[in-house]
Amino acid sequence: MKEILELKKSIKYLYTIFFVGIIVVYPIKALFAFMEDDLSYLSISNIEMYSSYWIWIIFLIKFIAILIFIIGVSYLIKTLKIKQINEIFNDEKIKLFHKSGKFFHYSAFVGTFKIWIDVINGTFSGLKLNNDFLFMLYFLMIIGFFLIIFSKILEKAKEIQQENDLTI
Repeated sequence: MKEILELKKSIKYLYTIFFVGIIVVYPIKALFAFMEDDLSYLSISNIEMYSSYWIWIIFLIKFIAILIFIIGVSYLIKTLKIKQINEIFNDEKIKLFHKSGKFFHYSAFVGTFKIWIDVINGTFSGLKLNNDFLFMLYFLMIIGFFLIIFSKILEKAKEIQQENDLTI
């Protein structure tokens, strides 16, 4: 039991460091990019492809998508706060898994706006340089679907267990 508590604390600690890092580092990166007029801070290597207006919109979209992702992860972290970690059929846990999956989908949806900006701006070829971004969108969609399906399976398993308990 002590090992599980230590694992919970370390996961919460790492999440806190990640959350604070994203909240602090992203605005600092934007500030450096603005002050030095160097867009490599914003992970944009080909400056000629975008006007400055579109660059800041893309940066804002990526920042919002990451914030939504962090909210989804926070719901996963909340599943660790439930007293009994072995109690998998807890209604609260099932709802948290479902919410986390939804927020991963929302994050992927917001991230796809970057692709639409590339289409509108005529720089769709720039997506070849952003394979990691596309991979992240696909990953979020798959993980979101997995968590939603997992929550549905847990709901059904809970119903079956309740029926089984009543028949015995």
